Amino acid sequence: MSDKKGIVYLVGIGPGSEGLLAPDAALAIESADTIVGYTGYLEMIASRLVGKRALGRELGEETARGELAIEIAERGGIVAVVSSGDAGIYGMAGVVQEVAAKRRSEVEIVVIPGVTAACSAAARLGAPLAHDWASISLSDLLTPWDVITKRVQAAARADFVIALYNPTSKTRAHRFAAIVELLLRWRSPETPVGLVENAYRPGENIAIVRLGDLLTAHVTMFTIVIVGSSKTFVDRSRMITPRIYAAKTIETLDDEAEPIERPAAIERDDPVDPRVRRSEVGDSILARSFELIDAELGVRPRDPAERAILRRTIHASADFDYVHNIRFGPGAIEAAVRGLRAGGTILVDVEMLRAGIRSDWAGELGVEIACGLNHPACLELARTKGLTRTAAGIRLALERAGAGTIVAIGNAPTAIQELIRMVQEGFPPPACAIGVPVGFVGVEEAKQQLSMQRYFPYLTSAGRKGGTAVVAAIVNALLEIARDGADP
Repeated sequence: MSDKKGIVYLVGIGPGSEGLLAPDAALAIESADTIVGYTGYLEMIASRLVGKRALGRELGEETARGELAIEIAERGGIVAVVSSGDAGIYGMAGVVQEVAAKRRSEVEIVVIPGVTAACSAAARLGAPLAHDWASISLSDLLTPWDVITKRVQAAARADFVIALYNPTSKTRAHRFAAIVELLLRWRSPETPVGLVENAYRPGENIAIVRLGDLLTAHVTMFTIVIVGSSKTFVDRSRMITPRIYAAKTIETLDDEAEPIERPAAIERDDPVDPRVRRSEVGDSILARSFELIDAELGVRPRDPAERAILRRTIHASADFDYVHNIRFGPGAIEAAVRGLRAGGTILVDVEMLRAGIRSDWAGELGVEIACGLNHPACLELARTKGLTRTAAGIRLALERAGAGTIVAIGNAPTAIQELIRMVQEGFPPPACAIGVPVGFVGVEEAKQQLSMQRYFPYLTSAGRKGGTAVVAAIVNALLEIARDGADP
């Protein structure tokens, strides 16, 4: 380590426009001899990098960037680590200081704030963040997905305005759909949602839509999605959350003077008003989607229950491969429907799957949806038994479940293996198991084990495809069949 004292400036460069780069941030960049950052952010300040050493890294290499900056500063360098927006909000300030703490580095660290993306988007939309709000990133690169869904549900239930960062990507489109479905459990489909992409820089795109229409809107990884609270309204193309919360607001939408209907807050376990679940537009889109699926399916499968499950599976995945890949074990549909009508428990492997299941339909049947993943004893059980956390969660939940349990697994093949192992050990078998995990390691093998065992009825699929959205669709189809009253 050099005797010369180095400095690391953690700089928020704002949304990318020159006018919103804070003077102190500009001075820090000018003072530094080395600039470290994501290559896309370095391009935003290219004119300020002349004569400087610029070290660009890609997304996902945050820790490597932090270690590089600290190493250079420990050798006496003056380093500016740049983040878009504010460095302390989903930026590099936390990463770099974590690295410094682990290394017990004594380099000087200076954090310089910037205009964060939520504030930039809010300014373009009007005043959606004028009252309490929550900020949640939907990227699961650094945060487990079940934690993300739990936070979204908590914020939605508490009626916060919610700013969603990193809402979707090519590999996470199905997960954004699951979040929208979760939000619709707690918010009216008429709730205003602001969408801002590339605020204050080239390619800027701004829109305000209704929550019920969000899945058909243009949303990318670079869009900030701001979901209004029950008090948020739109007037003259501006999204407004009242600062005086008890104030009576004029609820209009643009120039149409159309009132926004706001149902009362709904507790998750209460019966759900159908108006809250979907808008009329959403219903028409769903009906048209089923028409297109039915047309492409043709006459097969002829069994109405199998067809109902298959069409919802295709609707959730847009993948007609399930026509050939889905596997209905003998008597599986009948067993699952009997269990649901008897008020059995739906036991799921992850919280995301619980969020995707229609709790209102389950409630009508007296069915509880349970997940053992976040049980206090789960981590200890996983450690002592040498299990994955998901497998441990299934074991804990199944130990506490009663007769008629429906086990639904969309994430972890190890949970399928643990379920079979428990039944082999003497635990009462479930009424039915739906096991359609997705992935590369152990997935096909676990599905094969499920289809070969003869302890309980099952639904699964061949190959690697699957996931929580698919399993939620299957469970919802079974709930719909159970509610209809006809024999499957």
